[in-house]
Amino acid sequence: MVDDFPIKSVRKAMAILDVLGAVRRPLRIGELASQLGMSASATSRLVATLASGGLVHQDEDTGRCYLGLGLTVLGANALGRRELDRLAMPVLDDLARSTGLYVSLSRVERGSVVIMRARSTSFSPRDINLFSVVPIHASAPGKLLATALDRQELLAILAEQGMDPLTSHTCTDPDAFLDEVDATRTRGYAIETEEIAYNLRHVATAVYDQYGRIAATISAGGAMADVPDHFIEPLSRILAHGALRVSRELGFCGAPRCDPMSTDVELT
Repeated sequence: MVDDFPIKSVRKAMAILDVLGAVRRPLRIGELASQLGMSASATSRLVATLASGGLVHQDEDTGRCYLGLGLTVLGANALGRRELDRLAMPVLDDLARSTGLYVSLSRVERGSVVIMRARSTSFSPRDINLFSVVPIHASAPGKLLATALDRQELLAILAEQGMDPLTSHTCTDPDAFLDEVDATRTRGYAIETEEIAYNLRHVATAVYDQYGRIAATISAGGAMADVPDHFIEPLSRILAHGALRVSRELGFCGAPRCDPMSTDVELT
């Protein structure tokens, strides 16, 4: 049987990146080697190779290792070249202008929510790349993307990623989060209020692929004063309209769970 990872050095290098991505502090070579079950010398050589490409950074004074900024460049290039991103960016631009809020495209990758953000500014967001990674349990996109996962898969992600309390409003109980995911599935859109940061609120709607699966979310957010309670439903419908535009480009022919509204409607 052919090994799924026939080049062992590449597999080990990937393992180093995985470990450094999972921990919350820089690691010394010895600690890294211990977690990987490798010798310190072999680990050191692989770290040096990864560091030469900017994928790992090793502090000269302490010898501690952490992920390098080169990964940010690679990640931005990877996201920016995806068909979904290419199709969505003009829609994000339109929604940012029409709502006056910042608008984002999100998807799940390795248990976390990866966000590409457009901003309501005088220059085109296509001229800049704004990316961030947020936890699935504390974000509106995360709640909506979680509706596409089965219970066991979602619980496994929560156990692996943890449910850190980013604010006093963050849900940290798995069962309570599952209830919120069920409510989101029924509602058709997701809401996050001060769960990822104080004084911020976000609303997210789904982008569907040709098979009717949730491929991503389009969300909008801002300060609580900019997204008061009575804005939530009309905002969700405006976002659903934009998400449906992208979904149609992806080949989706069905009806979205959240009824879309024309973006000519103003939020007042």
